[in-house]
Amino acid sequence: MTKWKATRAASFFFQCVDYREKDRNLLLCIELNWTWCWASSRPASTSSIMSFLLRASASRIPQRALFAASSLRHSSSTATGKGTTSLNSILIANRGEIALRVGRTAGQHGIRVTTLYTDPDAHAQHALSSPFAYNLGETSAYLDGDRIIEIAKREGCKGIHPGYGFLSENAGFAKKCTDAGLIFIGPPPSAIDAMGDKSRSKEIMTAAGVPCVPGYHGTNQDVNFLAAEAEKIKYPVLIKAVKGGGGKGMRIARSAAEFQDQLRSAKSEAKSSFGDDTMLIEKYITTPRHIEVQVFADQHGNSVALGERDCSVQRRHQKVLEESPAPHLPEATRKDLWAKARDAALAVGYEGAGTVEFIFDNDTGEFFFMEMNTRLQVEHPVTEMVTGQDLVHWQLLVAEGKPLPLTQEEVEAKMATMGHAIEARIYAENPEQNFVPDSGKLIHVRTPQPTEDVRIDAGFVAGDEVSSHYDPMISKLIVRGADRTEALRNLSMALEQYEVAGPITNIEFLKRVCKSPDFIAGEVETGYIEKHREELFAKEPVEPELWAQVALSTFISGTSSSNPIGNTGAGIGFSPGYQQRQFTFVEATAPNTPEATPATVQIYQTGPSSYDVTINNEKTFSNVTATLSADGKSLTSFFPHTRLDTTVIRDEDTITAFQHGRQYRLKVPRAKWMEKALGIKELTNSVLAPMPCKILRVEVAEGAVVEKDQPLVVIESMKMETVIRSPIKGVVEKIVHKQGTVKRSIDIFADELRRKERKSRQIQCLVSRLSVGIIKYRNEVTHHGLRSSFFLLGRYLLARTEPRWLFFAAHRSLDKADIPPIQVFNIFSRRGILVFKGLYMMDDTMTSPFLFVCLHIFRAVSLFFLAAIRGEKSFLLNCIYKPQNTITNHQI
Repeated sequence: MTKWKATRAASFFFQCVDYREKDRNLLLCIELNWTWCWASSRPASTSSIMSFLLRASASRIPQRALFAASSLRHSSSTATGKGTTSLNSILIANRGEIALRVGRTAGQHGIRVTTLYTDPDAHAQHALSSPFAYNLGETSAYLDGDRIIEIAKREGCKGIHPGYGFLSENAGFAKKCTDAGLIFIGPPPSAIDAMGDKSRSKEIMTAAGVPCVPGYHGTNQDVNFLAAEAEKIKYPVLIKAVKGGGGKGMRIARSAAEFQDQLRSAKSEAKSSFGDDTMLIEKYITTPRHIEVQVFADQHGNSVALGERDCSVQRRHQKVLEESPAPHLPEATRKDLWAKARDAALAVGYEGAGTVEFIFDNDTGEFFFMEMNTRLQVEHPVTEMVTGQDLVHWQLLVAEGKPLPLTQEEVEAKMATMGHAIEARIYAENPEQNFVPDSGKLIHVRTPQPTEDVRIDAGFVAGDEVSSHYDPMISKLIVRGADRTEALRNLSMALEQYEVAGPITNIEFLKRVCKSPDFIAGEVETGYIEKHREELFAKEPVEPELWAQVALSTFISGTSSSNPIGNTGAGIGFSPGYQQRQFTFVEATAPNTPEATPATVQIYQTGPSSYDVTINNEKTFSNVTATLSADGKSLTSFFPHTRLDTTVIRDEDTITAFQHGRQYRLKVPRAKWMEKALGIKELTNSVLAPMPCKILRVEVAEGAVVEKDQPLVVIESMKMETVIRSPIKGVVEKIVHKQGTVKRSIDIFADELRRKERKSRQIQCLVSRLSVGIIKYRNEVTHHGLRSSFFLLGRYLLARTEPRWLFFAAHRSLDKADIPPIQVFNIFSRRGILVFKGLYMMDDTMTSPFLFVCLHIFRAVSLFFLAAIRGEKSFLLNCIYKPQNTITNHQI
């Protein structure tokens, strides 16, 4: 297609589209698509444009994320000097923030970018950032090297950037790229192969004079033989996959009694992550620091060390905080580390970016080679901040055959003036549950303002979905200061400004680490989190002002009026003027843990924007003036002598609040009558899945007596294994799911753990957001005085579509001890959510105030109507209700 035709077609498209502000990014993408089609002589068609449009969302494509929007290299690959090749187009064989990171640098240097995505990533930022994005299909397709190479060749790409993870350290993939005539933007296959085998790499390093940790690095994988080697090395020992990386396939055995269990778990995780369960055994240093050196080498024999990074603060053998330079490291040791890292790179004929990792013994001051990562590290921005260099640009230069931009002396001169940098990884995970990954929609995201000293590398924006299929890292927050003290202050301030609502994150945990006295003093080691667990996981009480702010936000926004059944708000009085309302909130707790004590807040409106607020009938704030922002998220209140700004984000029955730099996760508790009606209390004896996962092993049998904290099942999520332990001592009543089952979050693992002194209670529950859920229960405890049952059921009115009905039929039996089975068909659809409000039961023991009961009945009668009555003990009730209400698996 000629340039004239492309321009004419694009111009026609612009005239046909309503050119509103929110459409500009999308139109820019369309214009770029046409431009690229012309520049690369690639056939442009309406179908190719529409394919891009179907994936794009006009209001969510950030202009800054578009690759190569400012400058284009239209020329084909030409030689620029001896042994050099110009990269005018590359394919990024990765996802998330690293795909965006590489794409930004490529765009700044006029390099056309092709990106890839899978079905779960169809609306991810990296998929929307380039007009050239290809759907690989299934979740694991990022590992399909042959198809990726085929796409790169079809698109006319000159090279492939592997990012980190996936195929970045796959020597076979690197060789296939070279054989296909593509430039692999990374080290030679031989170097990847040599360093990828942990046993072989130790031999190479020993020969090169780089010290290594004592251990067994052979090929004999007999369990008894490895156990004998561990005895020789002496416990504790580190069990590590030879193909391992990122903390996967790694376990610590502290005694012979636990060696085989830890070995089995490490092998299983290594097989799942790397396809190879070969292990090595090393002496585990009890007070180690993880210090790594960033190295670069080119095709001309030059190599440099760009400083070191201390990555000692880790959980699950994965880094959480990284900083450069490493604190309290003697200068002679620092220079020796750099020299040994360069020796390691030269020993394998290295080219490009690499990281040589060392274990530093805090007790002796010795350091030992651990491994070499033959790729760009997640934490590379730390080095960029203290050197002022773009390491991705360096990678592209080396891949083109050009020499390194700086010598070792020039690198050290720049580092002397750049200060100290720290990176914090923002993960969707629950620190209070041993950092198990979380997933879900990012309902609200507010980041610190990026500056010269504050940088954010993110792969998600508000509205995106954190998938359970991949690593749960949301972003990286990198700060810099003139020294470590200033850098820590900047990090603490930036974390206080960082707001994320949706999945649980580790932001609050990172804040506590930054305030820990030992961390501030630089006294760190890899066991830091475990040794400071009591300090880092201490519960902080919720301030009364926070309860007041959440209640005021709910009151002003009118949320309570859309949830009339339940005890979130109870109106008192019917005057047309000011109102009095009562709200109940509770701190959110992790699955399989006891609920927190709820807080009751009473609000009495005294003026147009003034209120009296009472917390738990104990503390009263008088004459509080409150104003809610237009978007309904930010509440500004003036308490006596205090001004408070609070962000309140509500997602169904979950409330996330941000105040004074702290995040609070609250829930709206169910009404007591609903808990009783639905048998919610019975579910407290069940063990729930904390996240979407696959069940690897079931460690108990039905009827088994288990102790508190005894392992029940081993699950896998995001390639990480997690042990689910019993929350109480009791007897396993029923195992619901078997090994190999893939479960969604909140699914029941075991109808489990009745206490011995209790009578038998059986529950069978399978709840799923996207499928039919059935609840059945039988309670053998006699119910006396059962007077009435009030059955409520919801129907969602679908706009412009044929309505769908949810029905509920129940048979009341006053002369039997057992409550009859209840079947609830919980049906969800794209355009409608059926609302089920529950079953109401009232007996002689109920002590609720009569007025409160009457108000609930009044609300029910006003909202619902009787559709049919079948028999004297059966009711069928259909209800019409507003669409903004929903019921979730948590509520069921």
